[in-house]
Amino acid sequence: MMVSKVNRRQFLKVSGIGTGLLLGSSFDVNAQATDKIKVIQIRSNYRIGRWYFDPVGLHIQPGEKVRWVCTKWGGSATAYHPSNNNHELRIPENAEPFDSGIMIQGDYDPNEAQAANRATFEWVFEEEGTYDYYSRNHERLGAVGRIVVGSPGGPAEKPLGYGGSEGRAPGWPDVKTMLAWLDSEKIVREKVVRYPMDILERSFPLELSDD
Repeated sequence: MMVSKVNRRQFLKVSGIGTGLLLGSSFDVNAQATDKIKVIQIRSNYRIGRWYFDPVGLHIQPGEKVRWVCTKWGGSATAYHPSNNNHELRIPENAEPFDSGIMIQGDYDPNEAQAANRATFEWVFEEEGTYDYYSRNHERLGAVGRIVVGSPGGPAEKPLGYGGSEGRAPGWPDVKTMLAWLDSEKIVREKVVRYPMDILERSFPLELSDD
């Protein structure tokens, strides 16, 4: 068996992955935003083997709307709530849980209204407090985000597993890492917190086999 090493540029060329998608660093959070709508992209990064939300932390005021845009098929924006696959409650107790369902790629068919609706999901946040959410297919990869509405508060400010884990959906290690990094006071202070590429980065072998 022969194994040949390829450099990063060659690998991207043969695999058809553009550098913009790979790095995931050119997205302007304000590109699709208005005074009352903030935009979060659901992205994937092959180099680090991750799906993630960008921005991963967002501060808004009560009554503001957030729009998630899926850049590749299969992501979701799903609140941490018992009604969503028996997850731990990590949104304000009086808040209604949200769930986009599985979303398709954002540029799947921009001329087809139904496809465009499936590529985006919007939610108006009325209750003040802290909201944690995840992507259904990628939670174990650390695909979680946090939105602080007004002032931080509520169950999301408690440690993961605060109510016990028996019978609950599993608490993945990478989720713990990301939520520990996503300090609510930092989100309030900075307003928009971009995804930290170095936090969960892992190496990936760029080798192709001739077999």
